[in-house]
Amino acid sequence: MTCSRHHSQYVYSASAYALAAEFERPKKHSLTPQASVVLAGHGGHGSHRAPGYKVDGLVSFKEAYSEVGGSYDDCHGMHTTHAWSVLEEVNVADMLTADRVVARMAIYYPADDSSEASYDITGSYFVNLRIAGYSIDVNVDTHSLHAHDTFGKVAQAHKSGKCDHLMLGSGLSNISSSEVNRLESTYHALTGMSKMVSEWKKRPRTEKATYHISAFNHLDLQKQIGKTELESYGSLICIPKFGVIRLAEIIVHKHSRTLRMFRVQMCSSGHGGADGGATSGGSAPPG
Repeated sequence: MTCSRHHSQYVYSASAYALAAEFERPKKHSLTPQASVVLAGHGGHGSHRAPGYKVDGLVSFKEAYSEVGGSYDDCHGMHTTHAWSVLEEVNVADMLTADRVVARMAIYYPADDSSEASYDITGSYFVNLRIAGYSIDVNVDTHSLHAHDTFGKVAQAHKSGKCDHLMLGSGLSNISSSEVNRLESTYHALTGMSKMVSEWKKRPRTEKATYHISAFNHLDLQKQIGKTELESYGSLICIPKFGVIRLAEIIVHKHSRTLRMFRVQMCSSGHGGADGGATSGGSAPPG
């Protein structure tokens, strides 16, 4: 008799949360990760819903929900993992608002260990995203990420220079080093970006342990809203006397990925920040 259960040493890994914040100025306040959920190593399912929350002038949201799951797909011989978070009517310091923020990540790993895990963020999006009062209407570049759905593909494309448009800070490569230094001096949240950009521009390139990319680098803010006081470098938006907002950041490790739909970093009139739409997951093959 053949056992219908699939047994292996595979360990599932996924987590998600909708919003978290930590402010030092103008007033000190902490918001622990909302609708936070972590998947058990054996897989299964988990979810968490958080009611509305509001601190005037700092952060608010109407509702938040997150879910994770992991199971074996008999039809395709795959370990499948998913993580997603949904954030409704979020407002961070009246500088970033959105009616809805959805972050999704799906992970597939073949049970026979024939290839590395693949990752997909299809279904991640913003509804009515506004930054400093300006409407931002750009889709998350899930198409480019789908073409680089494994660590190996990202590493190879980076070495050949074929995924430079995805690298975090790629917009800074089009300006002079003195201008990058000016931005770092003005916006402390960008400290270290010049080093990061110079590192991934080096030739010849070798494989890195970690890649920082973004699915929002195609944003052309000036083309969309005209000439303003805001400075935009793809997914990095600099707001005078406030700080920096980052959109659709992804950290790629060999066995995991983390998607963060937004990160607000105050570094002028206030200090602190918030991030949301966070999903993370990985594959933990035996051995």
